[in-house]
Amino acid sequence: MTAPIDFEAEGLLDGVDGDARKARQELLEQLAEDGVSLDELKRAVAENRLALLPVERVLAGDGRYTAREVAEKSGLDPEFQQRQLRALGLAIGDPHERRFDEADVESAQAVKLFLDAGLPEEGILEISRVMGDSMSKLAAAIGGVAGQALLQPGDTERDLGLRYVQAMRELGPLVGPVVTRVLSLHQLENAKNVVVSQADIAAGNVQGSQDICVMFADMVGFTRIGEDVDPVDLGRIANRLTDLAIDASPSGVRLVKTIGDAVKLVSRRDVDALLRTALALVERSDEEGESFPQLRVGVACGEALPRSGDWYGTPVNLASRITAHARPGSVLTTNEVRERAEGDYQWSQAGVRRFKGIREPVGLVRVRRPEAG
Repeated sequence: MTAPIDFEAEGLLDGVDGDARKARQELLEQLAEDGVSLDELKRAVAENRLALLPVERVLAGDGRYTAREVAEKSGLDPEFQQRQLRALGLAIGDPHERRFDEADVESAQAVKLFLDAGLPEEGILEISRVMGDSMSKLAAAIGGVAGQALLQPGDTERDLGLRYVQAMRELGPLVGPVVTRVLSLHQLENAKNVVVSQADIAAGNVQGSQDICVMFADMVGFTRIGEDVDPVDLGRIANRLTDLAIDASPSGVRLVKTIGDAVKLVSRRDVDALLRTALALVERSDEEGESFPQLRVGVACGEALPRSGDWYGTPVNLASRITAHARPGSVLTTNEVRERAEGDYQWSQAGVRRFKGIREPVGLVRVRRPEAG
């Protein structure tokens, strides 16, 4: 029989007194009974994450298999398995460590089925990189919101740890169906927007370059504001821009990504929808008041290449350059965008300019909503 751990002698109760000390003692005893090693307990205390250790153990699984055993059971090539785990942003660790469970085997088996169905390895890795990045951000968002909601004044480490575990066991399983449904809806929207010509079908190519209209909107003076504003408030401002972009985007316009103080949106078929989004976004940012920076927007059209949920090519680079040149509170576009637009707008010439990385001079125009008359 293993001798009980003297937590006080090990220094695990240092710095805590009264009820907090008693609660930590109880939590340490419970974790030790559940099989947590003394070294792991020491690391958790040193890193101020003892309260999170119970939920970490729930999420970690039972540690039944090594990575090689998962590969053997799923039929995946061990080398490809490691590449795929890295693409997902997951640490490989000791190959002999038993830290995988049945869910990891099922996941690896699904990847093997994708490969057997004909999906290329590099394509699987590309999808894995996007998934890893997206899931990391989703986990951080959920953790931030849940952590704030679950923390109560006067909590001890034991109280918070047990509440985290309860919430994870009751609410955690509900996340999966939500994620699956949202993915299905985005796949449906993607399918609607993909235009496949007869030439593409004959060539066996669906992911070639496509004609798009793209816009960037960035906050003027955001870097300067960051010198005077608390980082938390600065984050709220950036998040508010994302919210405004989503709210202003109709069907057919997609928020591709946020880039610090900017957002990138794309429309594959509807130039007017993107222009209306650009104008609405500038107006809504002005309505936020003096505490919210003004926006400037650049819009361009042309052939671009879709990769990993993003777009690359000349119109993307041009839209970014135009945005940097635009005046605060304005939407600046190219003559090509004006020629494609069918809606009712007020246009004004903004000259011709050369941009770095763009071969030919670009004619620019500002766009506004028509004056009420």
